[in-house]
Amino acid sequence: MGIPSLPSTGVFKKLFPYAVLALFAILILAVVRTSVFGQVDPEKHIYFEIVFLLLLAVLGEIAVTHLKQPTVMILMVLGILISPSCFSATWSALHLPGAAPSIFQNEGIINVFAQLGAVILLFKVGLHNKLEGVFALDNLFVAACGVVVPFAVGYLYASFTGGDFAYSMFLGAALTATSVGVTVALLKEFGLLEQRFAQIIVGAAVIDDILGLLVLSFVLNVTSGSMGIAPLLITGIMAAVFLFGGVLAGKYFVKYMDSDWSSSTRAILLALAFMLAYAYIAEFIKLSAIVGAFLAGIVLNRSRHIKEIEEKTTGLELLFMPIFFISLGLLVDVNALAEFAVPILVLTGIAFATKVIPCALAAMAVRLKKKEAIAVGVGMVPRGEVALIIASLGLSTGVLGAAQYSIISAMALLSTFIVPPLLSRVLKK
Repeated sequence: MGIPSLPSTGVFKKLFPYAVLALFAILILAVVRTSVFGQVDPEKHIYFEIVFLLLLAVLGEIAVTHLKQPTVMILMVLGILISPSCFSATWSALHLPGAAPSIFQNEGIINVFAQLGAVILLFKVGLHNKLEGVFALDNLFVAACGVVVPFAVGYLYASFTGGDFAYSMFLGAALTATSVGVTVALLKEFGLLEQRFAQIIVGAAVIDDILGLLVLSFVLNVTSGSMGIAPLLITGIMAAVFLFGGVLAGKYFVKYMDSDWSSSTRAILLALAFMLAYAYIAEFIKLSAIVGAFLAGIVLNRSRHIKEIEEKTTGLELLFMPIFFISLGLLVDVNALAEFAVPILVLTGIAFATKVIPCALAAMAVRLKKKEAIAVGVGMVPRGEVALIIASLGLSTGVLGAAQYSIISAMALLSTFIVPPLLSRVLKK
């Protein structure tokens, strides 16, 4: 009996790459399975999470092309579908064995990436705005209407539904917030950032953050039992010093950055450091980091390197922005939506009406057309992460219970989710 002959060298060369690819595919499947269903060192798992989020962003871009819906909305919906609460609810509804898979083990790092996305987005918007245009009287008037009305209505609603004084104050404060990230992304997608109504939205939203800071300081002061005016004055003074001092110091910084020795590469590195420094200072004095980044963008608008800064920060925008919008979906608690459906829907309706009506009327009063005024009102609706911060403060200080926190946080996210389809319709018209 003869010895069987081995495959020829030519056949071996043809089959070898396919065998290696098959082994590599098995390795990848094993890694993914362990990463989703098993235990992996969190420091290593973060790479899987970032890759997953970026691939999800690619899927979102494909969905945008086929569904003809705004990128922001698609990414937020994808975020909901992969959120821990949605996975848990789906696992339970299908009666699958074991615990639901956990894709994200490093929420803190994901949150940092998401915050960087919001910071870079507002920084880029600031590069296209001038200081005198943002803090104009028209913007201040719209912003004031968008703070006073929601606070008053929120306080009265909470009081009439049996809420105590502290809860009513916190609910009013949460309703004053404006999270401009989603609106700005839509305006940018439609190429309307240069329009006057868009600049009013951005300017009023930034002023809203400042006024919201003063309202929150007042609420924390009153609910803690101290009726002194000092904390409110200190907060207002710090905000004013940061805004005016930041602009004056920024002029010297731009002059230094534009000096002859500074190459475009050094200028971009300095610009990024400047942006993050202003974001940190704003966060340190309890003003939103996006306000600091926006102010940095406005200051750098005067630099001769503005075109290079705009072009070379696009990569950062592509990396971090999708993570920001997906993270908004990840925060949605599907179980809370089901448990407190009625109060959440009522509160979301109040949140919508108390921004759209007063801000649209204020916009018409400053000579905007009706459709542009409606766009301003709808654009001011999202409460997003700003209201979530206020709610978390109420929870940590013991003013809000778990149920009240869930209702306010769900309202903040729902008010953010309803804006993309509505604002898209308004902008198309």
